Amino acid sequence: MSSKKKLTPAQAREQESARLFGKHVTRLKGNVLLAVSLVACAMPVLLGLRYWDAIPEIVPTGLTLPNGEDDSLPRAMAVYGLPGLLCILDLICHMQLKINQERMTTPKAPVRLMGRFGFPIVSTFLCGVILLHAAGRRFDLAFVTPCVLGLAFLILGGHMFDCPKSAKLALHFSFTEPGDSWQAVHRFAGWTWLIAGLVILAIAMTGIGSGLTLAAVVLIAGAAPFLYGFFRPTGLR
Repeated sequence: MSSKKKLTPAQAREQESARLFGKHVTRLKGNVLLAVSLVACAMPVLLGLRYWDAIPEIVPTGLTLPNGEDDSLPRAMAVYGLPGLLCILDLICHMQLKINQERMTTPKAPVRLMGRFGFPIVSTFLCGVILLHAAGRRFDLAFVTPCVLGLAFLILGGHMFDCPKSAKLALHFSFTEPGDSWQAVHRFAGWTWLIAGLVILAIAMTGIGSGLTLAAVVLIAGAAPFLYGFFRPTGLR
């Protein structure tokens, strides 16, 4: 007789919900995504340093306190403090997801909403708007486009890192089918796209490079997993 306790329908639904919303990942993937998301949250610091001299000592945030006063911040707090705060919140969110995963429980709604890349998205655009506005710069497509591309690569890289064969969004090509090729190609794509995402965000924040530089990074990162899978030695497939 099996000693395994049979789950009630309610418990089964709870565990399935935990798998769906708990963002269950391996320890390696969890650590990698935590490190990558923390770096992404901190990226707006580069934008603040880029425009440091143009940013006034007191930075209006556009937010207001309950008494109606403007919640302005010192320049150092706007450049370092806001991204730092979002890094802390990101760390808390990842730790909560880890706890939920270990306990097989469903995360609360705010944690489900933010997931593993919610705070990098918030940091990129919230801090970007505040710092660019303070420096008298426009929040335009020249800034938004690489930010969106960088975040998209991060999210796709996180998904591909240990993508199962049952996933609809995957690299379904002939060279991924034999042997361990599926895992190898998708793990390579995960690492490549996570790194590319950080590089593209850095380009957006620092302004280093031209549109051609950005296009080259996107093209190389996008093609790398396909080239890796296609030219991977047959004996390793």
